[in-house]
This record gives sequence, structure tokens and C-alpha cells, in this order.
Amino acid sequence: MNKSVSVKKWQGFSVIELIVVIIIIGILAVTAAPAFIDSDGVDEPLIEAELLSLLRLSQERAMQDVNRRCYGVSLSSTEIAPQECGATVKATRIITIPAGVTLSVNSALANASSGVLFNSWGCPVSQQHSSTAEPCGQSSVEFVIAGADTRYLCVQSQGYIRSGSCS
Repeated sequence: MNKSVSVKKWQGFSVIELIVVIIIIGILAVTAAPAFIDSDGVDEPLIEAELLSLLRLSQERAMQDVNRRCYGVSLSSTEIAPQECGATVKATRIITIPAGVTLSVNSALANASSGVLFNSWGCPVSQQHSSTAEPCGQSSVEFVIAGADTRYLCVQSQGYIRSGSCS
């Protein structure tokens, strides 16, 4: 009697085949992901948060150093930089405004579009404050950060800084 024993061969993937498939899926995910992930509207909240922090820090420093009148922010079309009485500001503290995003300022303060200072009470004042002391209550300052999304920051005339429109 001739008995033949049939050995069942297991069917499946080898470790190498699985690794190759994982690598191919990874490559496809990296190349296809940008098409599904949209970065529009991401820059505006980031700039808003950084500007809010910078304004509050400048205000706090102005209130602590009542002998000098030179703390605030200077603005340009490409960046927002802290003003600290002529001290050198590290590049990491300067907020760069990315392409496609604009920053505008609504205020009755003189030349507010180029920068704002704080007085010793924490109120927003014009750049002339560094030479002639200015009181509180002159005007609120509204920062408009516009791009794919529009965000607002308000520095009220009495110094309260908050997210949102001044109106």
C-alpha cells in the first residue's frame, strides 16, 4: 500500500512582500496627502495668536518701565517687530507675514499703520509718544489680518487687548 502524504503548503505574504507594500503605501500617502490637506486659512490664526502675545508683552513692559516711553510694535507689509527702546530684537521674535496675507490697521492714532506704542498705563498711543507723553483714551487700534480667512485683534483705547473686531 502506497500511502502518499500530502503536505499542505501555507499560502501568504512574506515579510519582504509586506515591507514593500508598506513602503509603496507610504510613498503614495506622502505624494497624495497635499492634495487632500489644504493649508488655506492656517496662517491667519497663527499670526493673530503671535501678534496678540507680542502686543500683551509690549504693553506689560511699557507698564513696568514707566521712565521710558518706547515699548510697542512696528509694522511693515512683510513683518511685525517689537519695539523695545532701541534694544536689538532677536530675529526669532519678529513675526513674518507670509505671501497672501495682509495686515492693516484701523485707528485714529497718527501713523498707526507703521506702529503703535503703549504708555505707562498700558493704553495704545502713537509713535510720537516716545518724544511727547500721550494720555489714554485717544483711540482704539484694530488690526485686520486678511488672507483666506480674516481675523481681527482689538486694542481698546483704555488698553484691553482681545481677539475680535473693535466695533
